[in-house]
Amino acid sequence: MPIQSLLFLGGAVLLAGIGAFLLFSGGGEVAGGSRNEVPAGMVGVPVSTLDLPAYTEIQLEHLLDENGQLAAQYLPEDSILESTIVKPIELVGRVLAREKSALRVFREADFLPKGTRPGIVAGIPAGKRALRIDTSKVSGIIGLRQGDRFDLVATYQGNGQGASPQSIYGSSPGAGGRRARSALVADGATVVSALEDRALPGATPGTFGAIVQEMVIALGPDEIPVVTEALEIAKRIDCIPRSGLPGEGPSVDTNISATEPRRSPYEEPVVDLIEGDRRSLRFVPDPGLPAVGTGPARDGS
Repeated sequence: MPIQSLLFLGGAVLLAGIGAFLLFSGGGEVAGGSRNEVPAGMVGVPVSTLDLPAYTEIQLEHLLDENGQLAAQYLPEDSILESTIVKPIELVGRVLAREKSALRVFREADFLPKGTRPGIVAGIPAGKRALRIDTSKVSGIIGLRQGDRFDLVATYQGNGQGASPQSIYGSSPGAGGRRARSALVADGATVVSALEDRALPGATPGTFGAIVQEMVIALGPDEIPVVTEALEIAKRIDCIPRSGLPGEGPSVDTNISATEPRRSPYEEPVVDLIEGDRRSLRFVPDPGLPAVGTGPARDGS
């Protein structure tokens, strides 16, 4: 290797070492002057010079201004909260839990646990799986933001090829029989990534349908096939947002076991009943519901 290359390489390593020492030892300059010029009683708190999206891994270049100096906001020492991060070494490598605006100080609550992988997988709650959906197929989901929780209710059209599904009580709810039924297909889903536009591969730019609006949501592993089926065949899917207030409890459906796979509504047993020249379909109820044909409970019976 030529001597010039060796000298250049050695100089680069030396400069990198000096830079790392200044950063991680708390020395070096910050935006607005050197640390020796910081007014008495003030502390330079590191900030990003860029707007950073959620799930970004903080890198050194995020903390440098256009002059290559550490950017900082000077705050009175007494005003700095205990949760505020004041050492750059504690920022580099951490993954943001939410969007962070430029020149805003960092707090521990802004970050996901140490060791979290950056990117969209960082926003998937433990034990959940992510699914990218076309928001045009879900009524009421547009407007939700990252971290919002909601349920999904699918409405299915009655099937039967000439035979109309009847009420589980054995009587038709109206002329023509039962035409639709609803089912909870997602319980406590979470927005991982809010609304974003995506161009369909091969679509002609500017044509109708060339751009779709999508959202990434987190679901339970057993809910993934049920929701994907509903997106394909359900007549309607409604988003039911949950409260964002602290203390929001678990699902209202406390009878569903966490380990019990969620069934598709079309997996529920159906009886094909033929009476003379009449034919009808009847959904078999869950064990907790009255048997087919018993009818609703009546007082004094």
